[in-house]
Amino acid sequence: MRRAASVAVVLAVAALLGLADWTAGLQSERKPAASITIRHLSTEDDAGADEVLAGVYVSNIQAINLTTNSFDADFYVWLRWRNPDLDPTAGVEVMNPYQSWALVVTPVYDEPQLQPDGSLLWLARYQGSFNSPLSLSDYPFERQTLRIIIEDGLGTTRDVVYRPDSDPIALDPEVTLPGYRIGEPQIDFGEFTYTSSFGEVESTQESRTYPRITVSIPLSSPAASGIVKTILPVTIVLIAAALALMVPVVHVDAKIGLGITALLALVAMHWGVSSTLPDASYLLMIDVLYLLSYAAVTAILAVTVAGIYVRQSRGEQAASGVERRALVLIAGAVVIGLALVLLFYLPE
Repeated sequence: MRRAASVAVVLAVAALLGLADWTAGLQSERKPAASITIRHLSTEDDAGADEVLAGVYVSNIQAINLTTNSFDADFYVWLRWRNPDLDPTAGVEVMNPYQSWALVVTPVYDEPQLQPDGSLLWLARYQGSFNSPLSLSDYPFERQTLRIIIEDGLGTTRDVVYRPDSDPIALDPEVTLPGYRIGEPQIDFGEFTYTSSFGEVESTQESRTYPRITVSIPLSSPAASGIVKTILPVTIVLIAAALALMVPVVHVDAKIGLGITALLALVAMHWGVSSTLPDASYLLMIDVLYLLSYAAVTAILAVTVAGIYVRQSRGEQAASGVERRALVLIAGAVVIGLALVLLFYLPE
């Protein structure tokens, strides 16, 4: 009897052991072959955001379109980081493309390259048109700033922080742009917070803040070109109109003819300049200069007509004196007006 009980106990233990082995085998069959690492939002217990070193090299600027507020550029972007579990390239996005479908992104490497210091390097080439606000208010002495905005569209500043690499910004020394002088490019590493939650119920300001890189390329029109092509012709026409007040008052037809011819010349010149520029809802500096010139020539014509009446009532000498004094006043008003326009439109 005892022997039968012992055999029953042994058989029960063996059955339990076999069941345990079978269960373990079943669990091992259900276990995935490889684990998947999911990049999660950092919490207060996390060590902090991963630092990504970045830089931009502008290899070419092809053209500027003032009508569409856009420019064509060719540049390289590189990222360098140390965390092997991080992929900062997945969220890199240019935020101001003019035509998204025409933006061409060509990675230089198929995979991030391991550097001697243990960091990983990613390099890509960007070609396309980019939107940047362009102003013509100070034309013909215009100053523009071309901007390229790069952002990590996936990781917030809790996950990734951009930092400048050594020599983070450079411009190919052979880049030229007709009609402009290219200044020293600048790069800014910061962050941008979106004011919209984009439908996320638990959205916070921190979860809407993303790392951002802004490249700025200053441009300026040569002052000599603006003076020779625009200011000098207007000045010559004004001088020709002013000569009408130097002609003896007896030559009334010639005096009025000079003024009217100068006025027509200014209108034609103004139309020629305006036809080459896009329409703007604000007054350009060149528009104000022409308006000032119109006013000066109109004042000269008015003084000429007044001189006719003075000659009839007070004589030729009195009429000539009135015209000479009026010429000094008009010239002084033009100089003061020109100075005020330059002070208002041109930066310090």
